[in-house]
Amino acid sequence: MPQLPSRTTCALIYSLVALSACGQRDESLAEVRGDITFCGQPAVAEVLFEPLNSSGQSAGRASTATTDDSGQFRLRLDDARTGAKIGRHRVTIRVQRLIASREAAGKSGDLPDGLSGAIKATHLAREVLSGDNQFHFRLTF
Repeated sequence: MPQLPSRTTCALIYSLVALSACGQRDESLAEVRGDITFCGQPAVAEVLFEPLNSSGQSAGRASTATTDDSGQFRLRLDDARTGAKIGRHRVTIRVQRLIASREAAGKSGDLPDGLSGAIKATHLAREVLSGDNQFHFRLTF
């Protein structure tokens, strides 16, 4: 009769299998970064990339981001995974406020300081390819 592995051996094998999956990257996702400006100024905005199927209908969980004070963003699918699904996306951008640079503030008096609220909502389409993706959104009224 063959000898069965001990509990310690089984626990060790289980741990190694579980750990080997931790470092694997989801091949259906690609890195997506970029920046958003509104009327030439960095914008604080919410960004949503919603994957679409071949008939243009929603096809899964959207990736989201909020830009930083320089208008830069990096998409996340969830708390554990960065990026967006590879393929066609409906992109929604909601500009919340502008971050006026000191240089621009001295040149233009037509953008009020501290502008807040959703001042622009835009819907676009973009293709996410495998690898690193950079998108630069230059929005105006």
